Amino acid sequence: MYGSERRKTGAMNLGGRTSMAITPSRRFTDVESSSVRRSEVRPSLMGSQARPSIFGKGSTIPPRDVKSMIGANVEKIWHFLVEHDQGDAPSDSVIRNPQGKKDFVAIFESIYQHMSKDYEFPNGGRLEEEITPLFKALGYPYPLKDSYFKPIGATHGWPHLLDALGWLVDLVRIMLSVKDDTQNIMFGDFPEATEVHERALSYSWHTSIYREYTNDRKVIESKGHPFWEKQRAELRNVFDSSNEYGDMTSNYKNALEQLKFECDEIESERGQEANLLDEIARMKDDIRKAAAYQEQTENVKMLREADLEKLHAVLREKMEENQKMQKAVNELKERIEKQRVDHGLNGKQVRQMNLENSKDKEMVSEIQAELDKVSKETWMLNNENGFRDQKLKFLEIHEHIIKTIHGLNLPVNLPPLKPPSDELELKSGWETLTTVWIPDITRHLHQKKLELENEQSRFADRFAAAEERLQIENEMLEEAKKREQREERTRQNERSEWKTARQRLEKESDELENQLEVLKKQMQIGGNLEMEIEEERRKMKAIEEGMERKNEELIACLQKKLDEIFAATVEIENEKLAMQKEFEELEAVMQTNCH
Repeated sequence: MYGSERRKTGAMNLGGRTSMAITPSRRFTDVESSSVRRSEVRPSLMGSQARPSIFGKGSTIPPRDVKSMIGANVEKIWHFLVEHDQGDAPSDSVIRNPQGKKDFVAIFESIYQHMSKDYEFPNGGRLEEEITPLFKALGYPYPLKDSYFKPIGATHGWPHLLDALGWLVDLVRIMLSVKDDTQNIMFGDFPEATEVHERALSYSWHTSIYREYTNDRKVIESKGHPFWEKQRAELRNVFDSSNEYGDMTSNYKNALEQLKFECDEIESERGQEANLLDEIARMKDDIRKAAAYQEQTENVKMLREADLEKLHAVLREKMEENQKMQKAVNELKERIEKQRVDHGLNGKQVRQMNLENSKDKEMVSEIQAELDKVSKETWMLNNENGFRDQKLKFLEIHEHIIKTIHGLNLPVNLPPLKPPSDELELKSGWETLTTVWIPDITRHLHQKKLELENEQSRFADRFAAAEERLQIENEMLEEAKKREQREERTRQNERSEWKTARQRLEKESDELENQLEVLKKQMQIGGNLEMEIEEERRKMKAIEEGMERKNEELIACLQKKLDEIFAATVEIENEKLAMQKEFEELEAVMQTNCH
């Protein structure tokens, strides 16, 4: 049937000669109509050109006002999508005014998948490069300009695209209405194999003749045209070279052997479903662990690269400092050499002068200390409450710093300070605070700030990774839903085919019953008819048992596929919930650290 992938057995698998005839097991609709892509080239364009129109050359402009037919085309497309897609069909407002490329692709895929069930619009493809050749190959009689697709929904091009989609809907409806009658056209009334073969060759020959005839219709004017003689010669060659009658029995035997071999393989694998499921579960768990380890390793690598970058920066700073120090040393050497040349002083004399200078500075500092002491004594005489106020202020600052250290939990190791008893201890305490405590606390606070910034950066990276994984899971869920919809459409087509087959079998059963009644009436004439009736009953019983077994196998296969799909969906939902939970925990940790 249209849009189905038939299983190939017989001569192709067992080394027999390839058959050129169209037999009951090789339908006309299976010839070059498989929707499964075997290459990068679209099946509709492989080895052929655009289908010629029977009306001659294609028109450049539709012979009707497509803008006046927008409403009719929208209604036609919407009813078709609702009939086949039901709740997943887009609304008529989306069909009338699409918002962009995505809406057009969704509408086109839903219609065209009735002709090619596995068709999907290629990611990143351009509409004018993909859609226009498809319509041309299907025989659409009017050209689709590239400007019609830029942009989708524009008033100058969307009516033409709507008209093309309406034409495609009509084509699909015609295909669906005649595909069930294709078998009756070729194989109705249960003809003999020889008659089937003759019909197949006749149909194939007339199809070929009609295709070439439409390319040049003037050949019909002359029956003696070389075209007809050529076609007759080709037909004779087909009959002479086919020799299909002798191969039919061999093909049937090969097909039977192939079926027996496949049945034995299926029977040998029975009972191993649990082991295969356990192995699949273990493989999935190993993949999950490997992915987690890879993610952890990549995070560690990023941290190490960040640390290495910091070390490189520190190394560059140290090298710059070394260069500066080396430059300073060279300048000092130049100054010493210049001093020796200009003033006649060598290094020993300069050191002696520096020593005397330092002694003079020490003497000045001692005098300054005595002067400060005298000033403090004078200050104490003038203001007796000054020391008490300064002491209280010192103790208050000291207590505030201690509380800050304990509140921030800083790992500092500071020298202890005791309450000052005089002005010298007060001065020493102030110097300790300003030169030791405050720089050390500032350094620890800066380090704490850097650690918090690094931790915040790590949490931000984990947050971004979690968002990316969540987005990937959502895309996987959408893809699984889309795949499930396609499989549901396939199952609906299969159920329709099963219903048709069952009706055909019931019709055959009724005909056999009628023949049985006729045979019963003829039993009065001859006694051999009863044996023939018993033989027919045994055949009917065998056919019914075979149909029941086939029905049970199909039901079991469908149930198995549904269970696998359900299990995969449940697993994806569980992973999504786990990622959401991890995302919430990560967000809570970040909020806690930020506060």
